[in-house]
Amino acid sequence: MAVQSPGPTRRLDPGTRPAHTAEQQFQVLVENALMTEHGEQREVFLGRVRAALGHTQTIVPDEPPAVDEALVRLATHDDDLITMFCDRAASVGMHVDRITADELVDQIVAKLVELDAKWIVVGFDSLDQADALNNAIEAADIQIVNWLAGGATMDVQFDTDVGVTDVHAALAETGSLICNVDAKHSRGLSLIPPVHIAIVGARQILPDMLDYFATQHDATGIALPSSQAIISGPSKTADIEGQLVTGVHGPGKVFVYVVEDV
Repeated sequence: MAVQSPGPTRRLDPGTRPAHTAEQQFQVLVENALMTEHGEQREVFLGRVRAALGHTQTIVPDEPPAVDEALVRLATHDDDLITMFCDRAASVGMHVDRITADELVDQIVAKLVELDAKWIVVGFDSLDQADALNNAIEAADIQIVNWLAGGATMDVQFDTDVGVTDVHAALAETGSLICNVDAKHSRGLSLIPPVHIAIVGARQILPDMLDYFATQHDATGIALPSSQAIISGPSKTADIEGQLVTGVHGPGKVFVYVVEDV
C-alpha cells in the first residue's frame, strides 16, 4: 500500500532563538548597566537596570509595620537579664555557672580536666584572661590545637575533644549564644567538637534578637559576618518518630560560664 508523504511542516514558533543568544543579550544589558562613572550613586545604577528591563517607574516598598513592643518583647533592659539568661539556657539543656573574673581560669581548667580533654581548640577575642587561660591549659598538659596552621581550619577540629570560646553576644529571652566568624573564630569551634565551653560576659547579655540586630548596623546598613551560629542548647536531632537524640550533628554538651563582673 502506498503511503502518502506528509506535506511540508510548519514550526509552531519560527522565531525561537537559541538560548545562548538570549544569554548574550542579557549579558550586554548587564554590562551596559554596570558601565557607570566612578562614584555614581546606587539609585542611578538601579535606574539604568530598570530602564534596560523596560520598567518605567520605581516601585517603592511599603514601610514595615510598627513594632508593638507590648506584644513582641518578652524581655527588656529592666529585667534581670543575667538570671533570665541562666534560667533559659539551663532549660534548653546547657550547663550554666555564674562566676567572677578571678575564678574564670581555674573553673575552665578544672572542667577540662574533669572532661579528660587531651586536644582542644580555642577562640578568644574580647577575653582579657586569654593569655592566662591558654598558659594554664597547657600547664595542665592539655594540647591547644592551632586550627589556623596550614590553612586546615576545619579538618583539624574533628579530632579535638572540646572547643572553648568567648561569644559575641547572648540572648536572655531564649538563653542563646551568638558565635560569629571572624579572624579569631572559626565556624567549627562551637559546632564540631563534642563539647563546647562558652564564656559569656554579663555585659554581653541582651534582652532578645531585636536588640542584637540593632547593634549590627553601620553606616551602610546591617553589617553581618559571613557566618553566624545562634546556639540554643546542645545539638538536637529527632527522627520521624520524634525520638530526640543529642550530639549527633554537633556538641552533645554545652557548658556556659557567665562572668558576672565583666
